[in-house]
Amino acid sequence: MKHYTLVIISLMLSACGGGGEGSTSTKAESTTVTQTPTTSTPPPETSPPETSTDPVTMVDLTIAPEFDLSSKIELSVDVDLNMGDSRAYLNICLKDDDNKADYNQCLLRAPLKQSKLTSTVMLANSALELVAEVWFYDSQNEPLRFYWQHEEGQSAVFTIR
Repeated sequence: MKHYTLVIISLMLSACGGGGEGSTSTKAESTTVTQTPTTSTPPPETSPPETSTDPVTMVDLTIAPEFDLSSKIELSVDVDLNMGDSRAYLNICLKDDDNKADYNQCLLRAPLKQSKLTSTVMLANSALELVAEVWFYDSQNEPLRFYWQHEEGQSAVFTIR
């Protein structure tokens, strides 16, 4: 029933049509057009536009063979605090504005065994500055903080001693 109503309404609207302004009678107007002779002159010669050296498609890109297009870095973590059997916990997180660890963006959280830990972490290219905080289970209030910053061309090892 809805479709039938829509068809009827659309037919009524199209039947009305559009009218022009003014009266319905048409007047023939006579106009005289005079043509003036034109001389054709060739356009001035222009040099072709300079071609851009920017790549247009992916095929045009050139990439150095040593560049692997990877957006991740493998970071080796080597912890040896030489503190014996002290119980401690390690957090490696992105560095916050106040030079402390941003606990919402931690990459590794692990207990230390005999004050040692060896692990690897995959980092995104955006994780260029890290903070490692070693928290002790005993009465020490402030953690030990260690900082790491990615340097191009250097091996990615976070050594905590």
